[in-house]
Amino acid sequence: MITIERKILNITIKTCFFVKEHLQNEPSVSIIGYSHSFMPLSSLSSYETLHIDLMKSEDELMMGMNQTTRRQIRRAEEKAFERVVIEKPTNNDLLKFQTFYNNFAKNKKTHSCNLYHMQTMKLLRDQNALLITYIKQDEEILCYRIYIIDDNVAMNLYSASLFRMAESAETKKMMGQANRLLTWKSILWFKNKGYDVYDFGGLTTDQNIRRFKFGFGGEIVPVYFGYQANSYAGSIILKIRDLKSVISSIRNINVWPILSITSFL
Repeated sequence: MITIERKILNITIKTCFFVKEHLQNEPSVSIIGYSHSFMPLSSLSSYETLHIDLMKSEDELMMGMNQTTRRQIRRAEEKAFERVVIEKPTNNDLLKFQTFYNNFAKNKKTHSCNLYHMQTMKLLRDQNALLITYIKQDEEILCYRIYIIDDNVAMNLYSASLFRMAESAETKKMMGQANRLLTWKSILWFKNKGYDVYDFGGLTTDQNIRRFKFGFGGEIVPVYFGYQANSYAGSIILKIRDLKSVISSIRNINVWPILSITSFL
């Protein structure tokens, strides 16, 4: 399990990732946020993620993929792609990713990586729980993947590529190959480092994203997210948050930081 703490309006919020058992009560914490928890609680919502069993052999992992994914990986391995792994990212590394991701998000018309999300990554980084990896060609970065890591789970937190900005079908195909190769090399990297599970960070209703992820095989697993008040002040803040969420959905504006960050392809 990984935990990070921050203060908002002088309220201490503790966010917990990969929870597997009940947490001990901490009077100093007003709100507990659960992100990608493996333990169901009545106060939490659920969604699905996809797990790859890294205890399998490399051959078993490869054969667990569909034919299209295996073919695209083999073709990518023939190209002059360079993969970079950053185990201890600096602030500059994070800013470089943020710029790349926000260009991707603008093109895809999805949420940007804002100041709150950057703070989350820095807090994870400071616990050696964040890893950045990307593929480049001729010094141009083609795709990124950022992972939250604990002792045995590596979860894809962010994904971004230049796929949607490519002008030609051939370039789009090359971007797709690079992204699949980056995912495959990451799976092998975590396997060789002794991790047990590669977690795709959630399944969305976007059929293209689902098709990409399911191309690697794996098992669907339920995970849980949400908040619990741990004090009277915390319960008031969560009620205000719920009210603002209703207003936000009506006005289509973002009025509260999201503690559980969704991973995008």
